[in-house]
Amino acid sequence: MSQIALPLEQSPSAEQRGYLVTDANAEVHRQLQNWTDWSHHTMILVGPEASGKTTMATVFEAESQGLYLDDAAEQEDTDIFHLWNRANSEKKPLLLVSEKPVADWGVLLPDLKSRLAASLHLEIGPPDQAMIDGLFQKYFALRGLTISEDVLRYLEKRMTRSYAMVRQLAKKMDALAIETKKPINLAIAKSALGFFDAGDAKVEI
Repeated sequence: MSQIALPLEQSPSAEQRGYLVTDANAEVHRQLQNWTDWSHHTMILVGPEASGKTTMATVFEAESQGLYLDDAAEQEDTDIFHLWNRANSEKKPLLLVSEKPVADWGVLLPDLKSRLAASLHLEIGPPDQAMIDGLFQKYFALRGLTISEDVLRYLEKRMTRSYAMVRQLAKKMDALAIETKKPINLAIAKSALGFFDAGDAKVEI
């Protein structure tokens, strides 16, 4: 499986499929490659917004020929149960993806509740520095831009460390670079951070 930094805004293409693997998601990555060992052939993947869950699921689907369901917490019990039965009848692994842990899904169907409880549960951890750097680098590389080590280290010491903030800062720096016709430099990074620190915008969910 390719291990590249996932695009923050774009869906993975056949030529550019993959995601960055660091300590934040290494165990998830390992288990996605070992779907034959999953309890009840089902894995529940939980992670914060913008953490790459859908990209991981798309790669899993292509490589395992299995099934996956995004935003599982928002689906009807009967829909999840039917998909579970389909996966079992077709002898395919099933990946259920959500930002919420199963306890917060509000599942009422007893048979589904017991099956979910018996499944493999994994969570993507908060982004470590390797993940944050990789996401920034990929975002700008896709746009033909670069982000320097100095800028990365400046952001490292000051930014809120979340996947969503990485995405929002990258978008803001990109917009400022276009507006000022300048490269991604320290001045751009300071302006982008100031935009969020001043409360001018909220992290989009």
